[in-house]
Amino acid sequence: MWHVVFSQPDLAADSEVKTISFSGLAVLLVLGSVGYGLHRKLQRWPSARIAVLSCLGVGIVLGPFVLLEWLGPLRSRMAHFVLSFFGVVAGFRWLELICGTGPAGFDHSAKNFVIYFTSPAEVLFEEGGLKPSRDGLVAELLFRIAKHMLIGTLVLSLGKATDFSPFLEEDPAVLPLLGFPWALPAIYLQTLYVYCTLATAMLMHRLLPAFFGIDSVDPMQTPLLLSTSLRDFWGRRWNLVVHRLMKRTFFLPVAGSSAWTRRLAGLLAFMMSGVFHEYMWLAVNWNSRDSFVPGLSLLFFLVQFALCALEASLTALAPGVAGASLPAPLKTVLTTALILPFGPLFLQGIRPMALECTEQGQTFSLVDGGEGVVSGPPPLDWVLCCAVGVAATARSAWRGAKQRSGGLAPKVSVVPVLPTCEGA
Repeated sequence: MWHVVFSQPDLAADSEVKTISFSGLAVLLVLGSVGYGLHRKLQRWPSARIAVLSCLGVGIVLGPFVLLEWLGPLRSRMAHFVLSFFGVVAGFRWLELICGTGPAGFDHSAKNFVIYFTSPAEVLFEEGGLKPSRDGLVAELLFRIAKHMLIGTLVLSLGKATDFSPFLEEDPAVLPLLGFPWALPAIYLQTLYVYCTLATAMLMHRLLPAFFGIDSVDPMQTPLLLSTSLRDFWGRRWNLVVHRLMKRTFFLPVAGSSAWTRRLAGLLAFMMSGVFHEYMWLAVNWNSRDSFVPGLSLLFFLVQFALCALEASLTALAPGVAGASLPAPLKTVLTTALILPFGPLFLQGIRPMALECTEQGQTFSLVDGGEGVVSGPPPLDWVLCCAVGVAATARSAWRGAKQRSGGLAPKVSVVPVLPTCEGA
């Protein structure tokens, strides 16, 4: 008889990631408060304001590497990833404070900026203040987190069984033509891992603002299943937190009104995407740099810009018109087929982290008989998220019924989060 056996998770590595996450939020809270205070005090001296904030910004960007050199190597590459994520998001939002390119309302008050700067999710603003979240958002987020945790566990388990390279004997990045076409299953599996990891984390980032009734950007719009073009994938579905940062800070200031300046702005935005991924992959592989080839991630984004520019130039021509008339599922397949062959350029820097996660994270396997096999605890995180989601939904439905009957004033619900829902 076949039995499901769960692996033993590395609780020390998981605790390390959580410690860095919460410590990072505390540091950003202090930095945001100090930065906004300096920003306001130095308004009368623009050059001094730019100089002081720029110096602090350099420290924010270099901070993760200083910590890695001082404390590293850390137990988990995922901890390196989290540190670099803080460096990227905080660095870009600090740049927005210097240049004034943040979303409307982000610097109207100390409260607005500190919340915007500290929250890994991009909070939304409305009429100069924070935009209220809709009732029921907490329950929706918890259900979506549970779903992505479950899919992520399946993907990680398959990755463990295949070394994230099914049907291959080595990394696609070192093969001729990046392993095309035989590497496509491995590239898609690694892409699923990246998506599940990012989507789970970003949905969790939205929880804290939602608990306090603050709305935020939904970062992923089903990019792997619903994208109908390259521009749809990169511009409207994949990692919209980064997309909006790139658009505000690098695209719009350069775009102008001509086609050439817009192409230049698009190139700049894709280049900066490549640069910050180089930054993150360097941090992830800080103590094992032989597993990371600098420049490949930047090359990947330059290729994506070229493909997007080609797609845009064909829009009004016969190939573009014919492509637009295809069924949406077929367009999704074609979009995937255009991106995947270049995937190893992007994924080579994060594949070692994925392999490490198969050992440190929780996976499952099917064992025939199961006698003498010791199983770890079942993955309860996503189950508990579902349970809290059900409770939040029931509470929201009860409040809605009371409001309709006139027995309860409208109020944004706040639901306590269980600690086990804070990490995948």
